[in-house]
Amino acid sequence: MYSMFYVDLDGKSKRVKRFLGRLGEISERSARREHDHIMQDINRRRGSVAPAYRGQSFAEVTELWRKAIAPNLSPATVRQRESYLRAHITPRFGKSAVQSMGLQELQQFITDLRKSLSRKTILNVLGTVFTIFDYARRCGIQVPAVRFTELATGTESESSPVPFFTKEQAERIVAAAKEPYKTIFAVAWNTGMRAGEIALTCDDLDFQRKTIRVNKSADDRTREIRSPKTQKSVASLPMPSALEALLRNYLEHHWQKNPQGLLFTNRQRTRPRKRRSVVEHGLKPLLRKLDIPEKDAGLHGFRHGLATELAEASVPLTVLQQQMRHADVKTTLRVYAHVIPDSQRTAMERVALSIGTVVPIGTENKA
Repeated sequence: MYSMFYVDLDGKSKRVKRFLGRLGEISERSARREHDHIMQDINRRRGSVAPAYRGQSFAEVTELWRKAIAPNLSPATVRQRESYLRAHITPRFGKSAVQSMGLQELQQFITDLRKSLSRKTILNVLGTVFTIFDYARRCGIQVPAVRFTELATGTESESSPVPFFTKEQAERIVAAAKEPYKTIFAVAWNTGMRAGEIALTCDDLDFQRKTIRVNKSADDRTREIRSPKTQKSVASLPMPSALEALLRNYLEHHWQKNPQGLLFTNRQRTRPRKRRSVVEHGLKPLLRKLDIPEKDAGLHGFRHGLATELAEASVPLTVLQQQMRHADVKTTLRVYAHVIPDSQRTAMERVALSIGTVVPIGTENKA
């Protein structure tokens, strides 16, 4: 079998015939793939888009991912990835053969994105690309042998501080809030749940074992209840005694029965309360009343505040990861890094040598 193609030499087009292998020693499929690799290299040198076999362009593989994988993800995750595909990835690689998206092409893609996007966003964009690569590979489609770590994404820039509530602020907020916001805020602080995960039902509360089960999450846009963010997010969390008393009081005096048994519903008692509604009507007015900064503040401020409080209390890293239910320990480490400056200073003050007046060397009294 031979590969036939044209190359540009000294301004002229020359026909080339390259031997690929003998019949019986190489399959037609392998020969076509080798021919495709050759054409990718030629088209790359010409600056044109590499051809793709039917069903193997990046846009076509993306469509396979949409049908098979996307329905199993949370709506928020799908919206984010679709946004990256629409704005950045498909315009660049939609017509390209998947296997042509090699190290050089992806690195240039990153470099171009750095002109307008943050490093964190670029990592998320790349994550979308590699997610689709992974599914294509499992479908038997040839993908480039590029690893995430081989790509230079630049240095981590200084990120803006993430707003969070201190323990004292959280206590003031809960004390001043009216139901159902009082119990919502207390659950958010005492468990560290994400906003969507507070779509709890009465069956999720186990007063005998003093635990709260987290096994679902409500999408903020559709209010559809699905699985949590990751498998690591599914857990039974401790129910502190103070939260237990608050929950019992809420169920006895404020909870309204509804078909789904939801703990916190909208006014029609048909769906979980919307995060935006809780923030705008329950949280922000309280922050203004209590003179607590409200810029960028939301329900996540309770979760991040609890994580910070636990880190400052020097709880083991594994305990913090379990309570926050981080899928990656690197996320937990970033929480610790958030409180390192003050903790580091305190620790160094504690172990520093007690030194009085410093006497320059060579001037001390001699016997």
